Amino acid sequence: MQTGRIVLYTDVEEITYKNVIDVLRNAMTDHRVNAARIRYLMEYDEGNQPLKRKKKVRTDIDCHCVDNVANEITEFWSSFGFGNPITLVQTGDTEDKEIAEGVKNLNKQYNLVKIKTKTQEIARPMLIGAICNVLIDVNTEWKPGKAYFTYDVLNPMTSFVIKSSYYADRRTMLGVTFRHDKNSGSTYYTCYSKDSRYEIRDMNKIINGDAVEDDANKWKHEERSGEKNPLGVVPIVEYFRSYDRMGVWERQISEMDNLNLMISDFSNDVDQNTQAIWHTNDVDFPTVEEKNEDGTVTESVRKPKSGEWMQTYTASDGKTPIVEALAVNYDYEGMLKNIQVRRQTILQKCNVPQRNDNSGGSTGVAMSDATGWSHAEAAASKQQMIIDSCKMEEVEVVLAAINASSYVPQDDPMRKLTIADLEPNIKRQKTYEMSTKVNAMATMLSHGFSIEDTTDSIPFFDDPSKVCSRSGEGVRKYQETIYKTNSQNAGEGGDGEKEPNSERTMQDLSDQISNSPLIDKSRTDK
Repeated sequence: MQTGRIVLYTDVEEITYKNVIDVLRNAMTDHRVNAARIRYLMEYDEGNQPLKRKKKVRTDIDCHCVDNVANEITEFWSSFGFGNPITLVQTGDTEDKEIAEGVKNLNKQYNLVKIKTKTQEIARPMLIGAICNVLIDVNTEWKPGKAYFTYDVLNPMTSFVIKSSYYADRRTMLGVTFRHDKNSGSTYYTCYSKDSRYEIRDMNKIINGDAVEDDANKWKHEERSGEKNPLGVVPIVEYFRSYDRMGVWERQISEMDNLNLMISDFSNDVDQNTQAIWHTNDVDFPTVEEKNEDGTVTESVRKPKSGEWMQTYTASDGKTPIVEALAVNYDYEGMLKNIQVRRQTILQKCNVPQRNDNSGGSTGVAMSDATGWSHAEAAASKQQMIIDSCKMEEVEVVLAAINASSYVPQDDPMRKLTIADLEPNIKRQKTYEMSTKVNAMATMLSHGFSIEDTTDSIPFFDDPSKVCSRSGEGVRKYQETIYKTNSQNAGEGGDGEKEPNSERTMQDLSDQISNSPLIDKSRTDK
């Protein structure tokens, strides 16, 4: 039974070479539990889903069918929630050109590390196993066309972060990644605190850094102190999709197991009726002689072959011969409907919109509600709040790597950026609500809202600040024209107002037709 990933904690005030091994050992116990659960979920998503029943009747027919709904859910959320990379935009209403240039350069650096691909690499393990880790460091081998920092997505089964239970903010105290050396049989752990990097072998010895000398062990030099972390922050950032740290379909595993069982049994029933056992009564089949290896002859009844005709006659004693297949009266239609309902229920619980044809029904808001898109958007928005906080933690590390790099020009505006100057932006563009957003923007602008307030309130653009800088002047001229026209109308004896909805540019979600199944439970187009 899946219960979510365990959050790893330590109660030490500071990570040092004296306690880092103990902290690592304590955390590994819970990490092994997490890794086992993640491995199970990853295999489940690949289609390795156990059939939890043992067939006792007609064991020669035993279909194992998997309807991989889990992967369908994963693929939907990979595209809907993470189809576009998280971009960085300038915060606030400031029009500081230097900050804007710094944000622009930083987004270019993200493009150089192939952030679109990296986003999908993060999304998959995070959606399935609930967590994923990213390692950021200075690119010491920089050359033109490459980013100033490295960006590596780590396997959550061989990496983790340790949070603090000592500090109220639950800050990250240690980031860990490890590998197993097949040749030596040893496991090597790389542990990052905000101050140091430790290479630890087999959780019992630090093997990098300066030797530690003390009075009791002055000449052995067996203990080492690790090396300095030039970033000053833990470079491993944990992404997680929910605070319970459960995968996007993890709660529905038992239902998906039951669905697979139903589909398998349905397939078995079809096969068993296709390969039915035949029953005969008062029918004599001809016999054939078969010669054995020892020369003897054995008589056996020749069974009819598939496709052959068989003619029978009522006997003189009145007995009627019977030739029939032993079949169960099976409700195929009812079973198929039950399977479809079970499947749709699982998708609904995971906030995956329906794919059924809604032609001739409702449009607009009712369609959005009926098909599940509104629920998907609500779930994505809740998830986005968590992802945004993870992204900002990542940006803090990226800015530290840029400032620590000797390749970044000293006058590059990226060096002056702080996390207070930035905020993440995720665009989930849905064509069915594009018209609504356009109309809403037109209405707000025509009623006096600034372009800054409009773009901030309506999620339509990747970088609202860039839109404001490019189009702000034109929008303000447009608004001045509207105000002038309204004033003239009022001076000519009118009320100075336009007809209702005159600013709308096209039909949108508000154009709800009267025969919506969500309104009157009826359809006039049937």
